[in-house]
Amino acid sequence: MSGEERLVCSESFYPLLDDEHYFLMLGGGKGSGKSEFAARKVIYRCRKEGNHNFLILRKVAATCKESVVEVMVKALEEMNIPYRHSKSTNEINFKSFSGAPNRILFAGLDMWQKIKSRKGVTGIVVEELTEFTEKEFDEIDLMFREETGHYPQIMTMFNPDESLAPWIKRKYYDEIPIEIKDKVLTHHSTIFDNPIDAVRESYLIKLRSYKDPTYIKMYLEGKWAAPKGIIFNWDVVPMPDWKGKNPDIYYGGDFGYSIDVAAFDKIYRIGDEFWIEEMVHELGLTNIALANKIKQLDPLTRKLPSYWDSSEPKSIAELHQCGLNAKPAQKGRDSVRYGIDFMLEKTFHIIQGSHHVIEERKTYKWLEDKNGELVKPSEPVNFNNHHMDAIRYAVNTHSHRKRAFGAFSEKDFY
Repeated sequence: MSGEERLVCSESFYPLLDDEHYFLMLGGGKGSGKSEFAARKVIYRCRKEGNHNFLILRKVAATCKESVVEVMVKALEEMNIPYRHSKSTNEINFKSFSGAPNRILFAGLDMWQKIKSRKGVTGIVVEELTEFTEKEFDEIDLMFREETGHYPQIMTMFNPDESLAPWIKRKYYDEIPIEIKDKVLTHHSTIFDNPIDAVRESYLIKLRSYKDPTYIKMYLEGKWAAPKGIIFNWDVVPMPDWKGKNPDIYYGGDFGYSIDVAAFDKIYRIGDEFWIEEMVHELGLTNIALANKIKQLDPLTRKLPSYWDSSEPKSIAELHQCGLNAKPAQKGRDSVRYGIDFMLEKTFHIIQGSHHVIEERKTYKWLEDKNGELVKPSEPVNFNNHHMDAIRYAVNTHSHRKRAFGAFSEKDFY
């Protein structure tokens, strides 16, 4: 790399830049820099070797934009590398030092019919491997069909959650088949391996606030663990045909900015049955930007109520001033446990496409003590819960306010 193209890489990841193992398994804790390293290795190889045709995958194509695409774009800009990003095809193109072209396609398995016949793939990156099944990963492996002049490699990134994908631990850590044993390199990283001081410090504050020993082990220490005590068992369904059904509609939101995402969900209710549709899951949104995004996505939010964390009255007031019918959620002593108990008595469905709600539901669990036993009386782990909180704020506040007052008025909330 030239002086202008300084590649930021920690000592832990640096030896992997030229590693040629077929399977490069990057497992570790939150914020360790796995995704950032993968993006930089792709850039490093493209600039050095040229004529690359990389495929970068997530389970669902829509989630690429907010994660791997942004990481790649940020790395290219930091290194002053000219590039072209086609949003219509979800591709990035830039040249090697010698002027040879490089092509990077970002895709999901929901585009499988399109990508499985892609020819000349020189490298594959799989983000959030725990989202994939073993069969799906085996099919990805088959994409290296012809000689390209480059060493083929599949880089994967994941947090070591054994409950989400036990096959990863079994096949690539514990019982590696003899035929691939020499082709696998596993790498362990933690937040302390992140080379960016500001990111490392901000993540550390969050990670050290965890009380649950299983999540401390997985996300701070980056070690394999299997969470237990998952709270909700919601299924995933297509959007219902609401014609003639007239569901009660309202919304739930959770504020975020730098480390925590802003989350916003639409809730449909008929009797004791609820359907959840994810609308917003994004970092870096000011309250004004968040309000404008929500209004653009669904104009009904100007009229129908949305419920937010009542400990942030200033933020709620800003949303209200921006035209949202934003309300503070009911909170109080034991309100979290009470709210969860209320929701456990009802039937909930997640509408297809609500990817982050689906993933949060899988990891939303009761707190464990230091011996791995569930705490009694229990409380949920304060981790990866932005949509779960937003949904709880809305469901409990709307249900109980409506039952108490029959109808809503401003005086009920202010």
